[in-house]
Amino acid sequence: MRRPHLARPRRLALGTASLALLLLLASAATADVTIHCLDVGQADATLIVSSSGKTLLVDGGGSSGTVAKVQAVVSGQLDYTVATHYHSDHIGGLDDVIEDIGVKTACYDRGWDYSTATYGYYATAAGAKRQTIVDGQVIDLGDGVTVTCLGVNGNGQLSSPFDNDDLENEYCVILLVECGDFDFFVAGDLTGGYGGYKDIETSVGPEAGDIEVYRVDHHGSYSSSNESFLAATTPETAIISVPESSSYGHPHQDTMDRLAAAEAYVYQTEIGSDSTYPADMRTIVGGNVVITTDGHGEYFIDGDQWAMDEPDLTDVPPAADFVLLGNHPNPFNPATEIRFRTAAEGPVRLTVFDLAGRRLDARMQHVGAGEQSIRWDGRGADGRALPSGVYMYRVETASGSEGGRMMLVR
Repeated sequence: MRRPHLARPRRLALGTASLALLLLLASAATADVTIHCLDVGQADATLIVSSSGKTLLVDGGGSSGTVAKVQAVVSGQLDYTVATHYHSDHIGGLDDVIEDIGVKTACYDRGWDYSTATYGYYATAAGAKRQTIVDGQVIDLGDGVTVTCLGVNGNGQLSSPFDNDDLENEYCVILLVECGDFDFFVAGDLTGGYGGYKDIETSVGPEAGDIEVYRVDHHGSYSSSNESFLAATTPETAIISVPESSSYGHPHQDTMDRLAAAEAYVYQTEIGSDSTYPADMRTIVGGNVVITTDGHGEYFIDGDQWAMDEPDLTDVPPAADFVLLGNHPNPFNPATEIRFRTAAEGPVRLTVFDLAGRRLDARMQHVGAGEQSIRWDGRGADGRALPSGVYMYRVETASGSEGGRMMLVR
């Protein structure tokens, strides 16, 4: 019988003020999301459904059979689709989804072109709804559920033009789905630098930060999931999309070894290749892998309960190690300096939320010990100026973490 697994805490230790902020966010937000990692054989398709009713399909599998898989979950048109890249096992069924189910708002992809008939079918089906996604773009699915593009076309590691067929995996759209404190990473066939592939994963790991669920890149191919990426994202759980028997050898043993070393519990749509994994750290679902959460405290994968990154008060550092000094000026326009004192040199992360608990921006910089500051310019992750209002923020350092409020007045 499957037993529930409670994930270990992963984030930096939190102070009392930060804990209060997290509780406030939990009470204010209405975020709910269900993520269906569809069982589409040697292919990928991920359906994201917000409690607002808005939907987004990431990739469309490799055949027309994806249509029935999507229709079994949602009725009516999808709001968005995202094609991570143009390989047939990711867009081979997307044209049928677009034509048979319909898309209300946009069909996002990486832009540029690709010289296959499958790509032509997709591009024709998307038609006027087709849009090029850009780094930092945020797709709002409502009720506090957002999908952020963390990178595309090599995430700054490759040079334009992005039309080299041999680099199609490296060009993948990289997405982070957020719902309250819950983070889900999906990036198609993104590469980690093995077997002659370029290393894109290492560059995006720190941008993603700590995540709960990792939709394993490239079906668990040897080219994916490098150690640097896993160390930066520390996923508690990992989802691998594979068929009952994979002719490509997915998931590859090297990748499974790296996931095991990172202590990630693995769920697979099917058994795939004959790779080994610790018996108490893997579940073969034999169908869709379904994730649900309200974004606070816990999430569920096929009924298994997992705890999110809750503060471990036994590890809270002495109060003198970290002091949040507030932001100045406050109210402010157009920017403010958020000041703090830290006992140790290292990275600092600033995260900004609205009053509904939605993450609007996150940035990192390296600071020395002593009194420091980090600047916020009143803009979201997409670079757009935010409206007047009250915003909440959290500052995380190696010495501790606290949160506060600030007011932007345009």
